[in-house]
Amino acid sequence: PHPDLKGQNPEGASEKMMRLILLVAFVAVVAIAVITMLGTLQAVAQAANGKDDTPMPERFRRVTYLLLILLMLGVTSGLLGAA
Repeated sequence: PHPDLKGQNPEGASEKMMRLILLVAFVAVVAIAVITMLGTLQAVAQAANGKDDTPMPERFRRVTYLLLILLMLGVTSGLLGAA
């Protein structure tokens, strides 16, 4: 064992690193979702000036579909909902 790690559990360090990686991935996904939603809201606001034949813009439908998939994955994995 490495002398600097005396008395420390290396497996515990890898668990902490995994949690950190998952946290960074989650923050990245949330940031991408927020940026996409802001772009969609801007597109919807511009589309409100000139009415379309379609009830919702294609980009907005795509984003809501992705959010629905994320919601279903969160509920089925147990991350969202009752404990």
